[in-house]
Amino acid sequence: MNTMTNSWALAWQLITQADSELVHITLLSLQVSATACLVGSLIGLLLGAWLAVARFPGHGLLVWLVNTLLALPAVVVGLLVYLLLSRSGPLGELGILFTPPAMVVAQSVLVTPLIAALSRRLVLSALAEGGSQLQSLGARPLTASLLMLVHDRMGVVTVLLTAFARAIAEVGAVMIVGGNIAGVTRVMTTTIALETSKGDLALALALGFVLLAVVGVVNGAIGLMQWLSNRQQHKLQVANVPLPTAPTQPANSTPDLITAAPSPLIVIDQATVRFSQVVALSKATLTLNRADRLILVGANGSGKTTLLRLMHGLLPCDAGRCEHLPLQPEGRLPRASMLFQRPFLLSLSVKRNIWLGLWLYGVPSNERRERCQRALARVGLLEHAERPARQLSGGQQQRLGLARAWALQPDILFLDEPTASLDPSAKAEIERLIEEVAATGVTIVMSTHNLGQAKRLATRVAYLQGGQLIVQRPVQEFFEGEPLPTEAAQFLQGELGWR
Repeated sequence: MNTMTNSWALAWQLITQADSELVHITLLSLQVSATACLVGSLIGLLLGAWLAVARFPGHGLLVWLVNTLLALPAVVVGLLVYLLLSRSGPLGELGILFTPPAMVVAQSVLVTPLIAALSRRLVLSALAEGGSQLQSLGARPLTASLLMLVHDRMGVVTVLLTAFARAIAEVGAVMIVGGNIAGVTRVMTTTIALETSKGDLALALALGFVLLAVVGVVNGAIGLMQWLSNRQQHKLQVANVPLPTAPTQPANSTPDLITAAPSPLIVIDQATVRFSQVVALSKATLTLNRADRLILVGANGSGKTTLLRLMHGLLPCDAGRCEHLPLQPEGRLPRASMLFQRPFLLSLSVKRNIWLGLWLYGVPSNERRERCQRALARVGLLEHAERPARQLSGGQQQRLGLARAWALQPDILFLDEPTASLDPSAKAEIERLIEEVAATGVTIVMSTHNLGQAKRLATRVAYLQGGQLIVQRPVQEFFEGEPLPTEAAQFLQGELGWR
């Protein structure tokens, strides 16, 4: 039997007999790397979330620096940490050089930029999908950013597992700051290097097997997380089984009608909104009155969504003004909420999505539970309060989004094509809910392509084309009154050819 064969046999024997030195080195490696990842996650996740939303002079430079540190060689990190912790260094008084804490510091420096850079990308991707909706609920930028990390928990776990794999497999930094002291600072990678140089291959091979197993488990976990994430997305795409329709209100409750005389809530005067060189809305003038049901119609790209977001305060005016006026006789500014075309629901339960919206909006804690129950009862989802929100079908998600918006008790409810891509029964259900909400005195502003829907729900209709507000009239006059401007008449004829 040759030396190599003997080494393999001895290595396997060390593993199967759980050799004490092998176990000690393995446990120390796991402890150091896990602690480093914990420290790195506390700093890196916060840094990544902050960098995703912060805007200040030098922001781009800081992002570049974090991304550059991803490729920082481990031996350079080890050298820098050694200089900091050496007797003559600024942190020499700590006396932790050549101890496991020094190794934790070095690995933390290695993994923190990795966690920060990857978590920033996760947050940016999630904010692109639902950032404006969290803003609509009252979330501050950093709060929204941190919520996105909670939302994409599988992504965060994948980032942390990737960081752990890098930490436990690196050798240069821990060799320099740990000193590779037997029984004190030897970890798997440094011991493999040392024992191989000495010709003692048995322990090196055994540790190599263990290290490969650990890295394999970590990579397997990453693959599992990705598979689960893809499976969840697939379930979201195919989940289209309707839930039983529950009563939209408890039998003993009735809408709280508001009979205050109409008064202006929002005044828009010559408002213009630009996105770079593109004019999305041009010199729009409009007054929204209390108890209005204003329906915005027009083709795709006509400026409907831009006008909605401007009125809601999610977009600023580049010219002109958009002013919210105090309610009369209350004397306070109107509360507003918005149902987006595709509601962004966090990866939480149905109930928690409404609860979180109330929390972001500043609703006192003693009111949140009652409001959640009332809102879910109104849309027929009370029995499904604990169900994962993102597993609901499209119509059910719209109902949940409407419940979340209504739970804020808004004076104005903005709806951006709330029935787009829904089947006829789901559209009818959403329309009925909108009518019920409007019956309580809530002012409605809604965009739609469905002119039949506009006739059923509106008290006033406004037509937009190419970012311009062409005409606005009471609903009866819009459809049956004097001839409309040419652009609006052509659109009407195209949508209602039977007219």
